[in-house]
Amino acid sequence: MLDDYKITKPTGSITLQIENQVIEMLQSMEKYKKFTVSELANTALRRFIGAHKDFLPSDYFENNQNKLNNQK
Repeated sequence: MLDDYKITKPTGSITLQIENQVIEMLQSMEKYKKFTVSELANTALRRFIGAHKDFLPSDYFENNQNKLNNQK
């Protein structure tokens, strides 16, 4: 399960506006569990996307299948 947090695919950067309380909790989690904030946020966002695929266009996976399969 700990490997679930490691970022293994190509990365990019975005800028987010996040509530201060969430930032403080992420920083606390980072110190306690020794995962980076990026690893924690990446895992949380992947889980959110997995639970809310209805937020994506209905043809998203069809149109991006090659790109998704070729990322390492």
